[in-house]
Amino acid sequence: MLRINTPPRTGHNNSSVSSGSQRSLKYRPDIDGLRAIAVISVVLFHAFPDSIFKSGFVGVDVFFVISGFLISTIIFKGMNERMSGTGLTKPFSFIDFYSRRVRRIFPSLIFCLLTFLALGWFVLLPDEYSLFGKHTMGASAYVSNLLLWSEAGDYFQTASQTKPLLHLWSLGIEEQFYLIWPLVLFIAYRLNFNIFTLALVGALASFGFELRSVHDNPTAAFYSPFLRFWELMAGSLLAWLYKGEMFTGIANKVGPYLSAVLQRDSSKSDGVRLCGNILSVIGLVLILTAVFTLDNKDFPGYKALLPVMGAVLMIAAGKDAFLNRYLLSNRVMVWFGLISYPLYIWHWPFLSFAWIVGGEMPQLKVRIGCIVIAVIMSAVTYYFVEPGLRWGRYGGYKAAGLLSAMVAVGIAGYSVERHDGYTTRMNDPDQPVIDAINKRLKEDNDRCLKEIPDWNRLSEAKDFFYCKFQRASGKNNIAIIGDSHAGHLYDGLTVHAREDEGIALFAVAGGVPLIGIHSVVSPQALKGSPNRVYTDHLQSEAWDYILTHKNITKVVLSHRPSVYWHIVTDLRNPGNHDFNSILHEGFLRTYDALSKAGKEIYVVLDNPNFKHDNYLKCKASVVRRPYPLPAFLLSKNTKVCSMRSADRTDKTASDNWNRISRELAVGHNNIHFIDMAQPFCKHGLCSMLDDRGNILYRDTDHLNIKGAMYASPFIFNELR
Repeated sequence: MLRINTPPRTGHNNSSVSSGSQRSLKYRPDIDGLRAIAVISVVLFHAFPDSIFKSGFVGVDVFFVISGFLISTIIFKGMNERMSGTGLTKPFSFIDFYSRRVRRIFPSLIFCLLTFLALGWFVLLPDEYSLFGKHTMGASAYVSNLLLWSEAGDYFQTASQTKPLLHLWSLGIEEQFYLIWPLVLFIAYRLNFNIFTLALVGALASFGFELRSVHDNPTAAFYSPFLRFWELMAGSLLAWLYKGEMFTGIANKVGPYLSAVLQRDSSKSDGVRLCGNILSVIGLVLILTAVFTLDNKDFPGYKALLPVMGAVLMIAAGKDAFLNRYLLSNRVMVWFGLISYPLYIWHWPFLSFAWIVGGEMPQLKVRIGCIVIAVIMSAVTYYFVEPGLRWGRYGGYKAAGLLSAMVAVGIAGYSVERHDGYTTRMNDPDQPVIDAINKRLKEDNDRCLKEIPDWNRLSEAKDFFYCKFQRASGKNNIAIIGDSHAGHLYDGLTVHAREDEGIALFAVAGGVPLIGIHSVVSPQALKGSPNRVYTDHLQSEAWDYILTHKNITKVVLSHRPSVYWHIVTDLRNPGNHDFNSILHEGFLRTYDALSKAGKEIYVVLDNPNFKHDNYLKCKASVVRRPYPLPAFLLSKNTKVCSMRSADRTDKTASDNWNRISRELAVGHNNIHFIDMAQPFCKHGLCSMLDDRGNILYRDTDHLNIKGAMYASPFIFNELR
């Protein structure tokens, strides 16, 4: 994304440009043209994902090669001067290098982040704005890739459309490379290492580990900096070969032979230019093949070789190759190349905001409008925001000011997340109650941790584990144990609990509320959430507490059966691989232990699960935004808020769970069932809405606080 070989500008000091001086790197308009191909491919892929540009995401790989080539060229020349002291170019300086980086990349990003933080205040709902604040923090620190990796999100999944800063993962990769690569080169120069060998070994190692990870852990293969560095190092290797004029030497030797084979009169041929023409044609074919034919399965992996090698060949061809001179150096292509960095930053937030507001892919005219606005904002950024901060005197002061401004943006993002997206913006009569519940949850959590401190020691996994006591220890008579579908019931039950009732919650993400049954030990289950390896340990502590505390008289087992369908393990009989047999043994063991302890048992039959697209459309149709928006952006199709009971996405898994739990309860007067379909399904239709039109879900299967409060009277009717 980073534009480095910038052409001279009138009115500015041309001896110092964004990331190097004109003395150290001669401007090549064809590289700006190559940037144009890259950014246009990405923009068209995001705007028209079902078009012929379905693989336009490979434009990012082209950017990586360009960045690696240009940055390494600057570093190599600066390092050589630092070691040799010839005075022919400016010696490399870490302070100068990073000062130029800040002045180059910070202005556009700060402008964009501030713009959408302001726009989000008027457009986004609290949960959406809170997530945006979190991602703003990541973007301001250039760790978006690491943040998205930690969220275990697939870049290509539908849910990614609602992350306006998703695309900044690639800036994180580049900046992490810029932090590591100059230091590695500095040490290598000092120790007299062979730079080409070092870069080649590093690139091959990175590529090799990526090939392994693309199947075992595709999220890491996509977002991990070390698994992506080989693409930037491909550009670095090219820069080293260019530095030594190796390509010119090869072309001088190979050119005459190619001329003899391909041309009638080889004496009139320029062998070097012919080599360049061939390289550029092959390079363009590789890039276009990637853009139009690849799919996203097992990407990057081997598939990334097409755009990477294509970019390497087009750069290696030189600015005088036919395609480079007449296609890439075309004035229109160069212009789009010059605005490629701001255009890359601006285009996706506009599209994503439109997607969020509408709940589905925006209309064609809306998407086209978003791209037009993005191009305009990119031009404004390039011509009016960047120049004064990138060029001229006082570069160090400007860099320090920009760094401070970026820290302020990160703090603003933190504030948005810390305040849960500023719920006070919403004109919702239920919001004060919801805010009071959220405020109380921290106190409930602290009460539990005093009794079971282990739940707090695993702080790195706190987002997956929920331990809450409504009353002081010894005064809670109802325990809920299970996964996040146990957790989402707690908020509503505590609102409607009587003074003589108290709720204790023990919820671990993905946890099955059956003694000795573990749902998350398989590699498939741990791939997205490795911290869930602690599930069994924490559930064991929860069971010990429930079974040994006599004040707990009622135990509620709540679980989403489809969450890890067919990948559960019986820790007391690990050799048993029959899924139904494992559930059978788990229920028998749990029923027996709780019955002997004198507990009343309540098995929750799960609430309906909806399709992701329908949830987004329903949310967009019924939830009021903080401020009125144009009608053409909004959806009013409330039919998507309902589905037939027979179409529940969790039906197979839930029916199996329900059948086994009921069969084994026969003859036990202390085992009861709470069918969560009843409050949400009537006359064969299940709905995400209550009678007032409020949405009761926070995603496809979890109830929001309104949903929990809506269902809790029904649950208490069963418990009492």
